[in-house]
Amino acid sequence: MENDLLLAGRLRAVLLDNNGEQAIELISLDGGDMPVAAYGLVVKISVFSGKAGFLSLGGRIYITHGTFWRINEIKTYGENERRDYFRIKTRTIAKVTGPLRDSEEELPTYKCSVTSVSLSGALIAVSDENCALREGEAVRISGLKIEEDRNSDIFNVRATVCRIVPQSNGEGWLYGCKFVDMPEKDTDRLCQAIFAKQRIDIQHRRGRL
Repeated sequence: MENDLLLAGRLRAVLLDNNGEQAIELISLDGGDMPVAAYGLVVKISVFSGKAGFLSLGGRIYITHGTFWRINEIKTYGENERRDYFRIKTRTIAKVTGPLRDSEEELPTYKCSVTSVSLSGALIAVSDENCALREGEAVRISGLKIEEDRNSDIFNVRATVCRIVPQSNGEGWLYGCKFVDMPEKDTDRLCQAIFAKQRIDIQHRRGRL
């Protein structure tokens, strides 16, 4: 299933459908009209609460109205699946250090461009010809941000290189990195930052910014 973002909204109600199964109702985050969606469309819902943290749900659209959606057949996704829910494109700069070793020797650090981020990892581009990371190697990404803004949250994360492909311009490599042992607090912060970026992107597409 493609993970295209349909909307950023609020959870209005949790209720029971005609079969006694759990259902939810969503409303627009900014008070505007809800987008049109097909009856029976399978959707994924990423729910974030400052108190409860992050929850990933799935279901089918049962009612689409100008002011709300009702989603039936609710199910909860597992930890790994929920982290790959969505990936956003970014244009930020960070540093990658690696491969990490047990020794305390000084490790090479390279400037990198962060091209996309999800809860499970990031895709980074390194143009330095001296960078020769390999799949399976451990790295540290420092100064990771969703947006180049002085108020943007900064993340320093450990990751494993999972995929390597050449850049389309022939200058350097793209490294697909999977986050490792990220604290739950940082995961929640990253989730909030991704949601905030998605809301801004939606407003841009609708001409509201």
